Amino acid sequence: MKKHGTLLLLLSAFLLPVALAKLVLDLNWYQGGVTNRGELLSTPVAADWLGQKGKWQLVYLMPDECDELCAGALFNLRQIPLAVGAGQDRVGSVLLVTETNQADDDQLQGVEQVLAPDHIIEQLRTLEYGARAIYIADPLGNVMMAYPLVKGRAAILAQGKDLLRDLKRLLKVSKIG
Repeated sequence: MKKHGTLLLLLSAFLLPVALAKLVLDLNWYQGGVTNRGELLSTPVAADWLGQKGKWQLVYLMPDECDELCAGALFNLRQIPLAVGAGQDRVGSVLLVTETNQADDDQLQGVEQVLAPDHIIEQLRTLEYGARAIYIADPLGNVMMAYPLVKGRAAILAQGKDLLRDLKRLLKVSKIG
C-alpha cells in the first residue's frame, strides 16, 4: 500500500497544477496583462491608400464640422510625431479629407492631408469607432489600433500620452518602419 500511496502522491503533484490551470483558463478567471492603451481592432484594415509607406502613421478622418473632439484629435496629430523624439522620422500624421471638409493649414503643421475617395471613407466608417477615433497604421499600411476621441483638455492630453506611450513601444519593438 505504501508503494501506491507514494505513486498517487507523485502523480497528483504533477497533474493537479495542470488540471487547475486548465480550469482557470476554461472558466476565464485569468485576465492576461494588457500593456496597450489603445483599442486593438478585431480585424485590421489594409490601407493601401495611405500616403507614406514605411512609416508608422496616425490617421484621422476629418468630419464635416470640426467640434471639440475634432480639435483635440488635430492637436494630437500635430504633437505626437514631435514628441516621439529620436524616432520622429519614422512617424507621420495623415488627415483624410474630402472636397467639402478641407482643414485650415494653420492648424495642421506637419500633418499630411490626403484627399480620401468615398470608398475609403466608407471603409473607415465601418470600423468599430468609425470616424470618431484616431487610428494607428503600421508601416505595411494596416490600420490596427484605435483611440476613441475624448472631450476636455485633461482627457485630450491624457489620450496624447497614451498614444505616445503605445507608439514609442511599437517603434521600439518594430523591425519594420
